[in-house]
Amino acid sequence: MTVTTSSVEADGARLHVEAAGHGEAVTMLHGFLVDSRQWDHEFAALAHDHRVLRYDARGFGQSGIVPGRAYAHHEDLAAVLDACGVERTALLACSGGAATALDFTLAYPERVSALIFVGAGYWGRFADRTPAARAFLQALGTYDVPGMIDSSLRAFTDGPLRASADVDPGVRRRTEAMTALQFRLEPNYWRHAAQDQRTPQPSALDRLDELAVPALLMVGGEDQPEVQELSARLADGIRHAQLLVVQGAGHHANMEAPEAVLAEIRRWLARHATRGAAAVGMGNGSAPHASRWVAPT
Repeated sequence: MTVTTSSVEADGARLHVEAAGHGEAVTMLHGFLVDSRQWDHEFAALAHDHRVLRYDARGFGQSGIVPGRAYAHHEDLAAVLDACGVERTALLACSGGAATALDFTLAYPERVSALIFVGAGYWGRFADRTPAARAFLQALGTYDVPGMIDSSLRAFTDGPLRASADVDPGVRRRTEAMTALQFRLEPNYWRHAAQDQRTPQPSALDRLDELAVPALLMVGGEDQPEVQELSARLADGIRHAQLLVVQGAGHHANMEAPEAVLAEIRRWLARHATRGAAAVGMGNGSAPHASRWVAPT
């Protein structure tokens, strides 16, 4: 696999972008506790029959952020696609990346063929019901980096009901490495998001009925309750949507159940991400909002 690396300018920031493969485009948006390496497995696998793109969002990984410079994540995505010559793409997104994808789809509906979310999040919605989730918000409030790393792993990798020993140690180490890098960057997203980030108004959550793009909502069965509830809300509000719960997986379900999640991604892309498929609805006989379970393989 030949990977092309580039640096894309977006509103004063340089964004680290990787591309590979040929065919219909799939653009990957990482969660906001990690970086684009979250999609290592999917990037390599899908490059065999798609053009795949992934990038570190502003203030994450190898991408910069300019403190005091206003920006919007969905406009950064538009800049990346324009620089790469991509007119239309499926969006594969996790957590905060899903918020970017929702905003982008509402702003540029003709540019999105399908949505696939893993543990979807949206701006201003934080998990706070469980002890580990509250500990993360407390550590974030004082910017206690060791506390942020530990509590985010306990809250989102382990989840409310599992001990760290119950999680694949390799997955936990990979997540910790990305999380630790993120929180220690200077400057980074978490230090500058509140004052610099522009979010669309009204919120995408109040405009779900405007979305006509087929959406697959995957969420880990071990994820935080607020994340599971948001996925259900999205599946109920988007007219052509399906909810899938990945058993035995936390917030980054694709990392814990890579083959099961990849199989579902491939199925959704085959049904909806070919040229013109977004205009024909579900196209597979499935009822909108239907939910089911999938076990890791």
